[in-house]
Amino acid sequence: MTKAKLFVCIISHEKRIEDVLEALLDAGISRASIMDVRGMLEYLADEIPLFAGFRSLIEDNSKTNKMIISVVENDEQVRMAFDVIEEVYGSFQETNSGIMFSLDIADIRGLKL
Repeated sequence: MTKAKLFVCIISHEKRIEDVLEALLDAGISRASIMDVRGMLEYLADEIPLFAGFRSLIEDNSKTNKMIISVVENDEQVRMAFDVIEEVYGSFQETNSGIMFSLDIADIRGLKL
């Protein structure tokens, strides 16, 4: 069993992604993947005509969010990542700002921690 964690952060305001990545890099977290992701309402509003009315429920006009995933060594690095991201991005308590969470990793291969 490892102490490693999977850290996940979804940023709703994609224009802020560079600030977030710089903050993570400054905190020593340099291994991450960044993906474009869409929320369920955006997908339904754009892809299924029956749900086109959902577009009015979406506050931000941006159709994509950015998801950062990284394997970090322990709980301390997760807390550090949470703190530095909120310093530059702002509180995740705001509606539609995004989400951060971490998951335990039972075993890992291909990455030395």
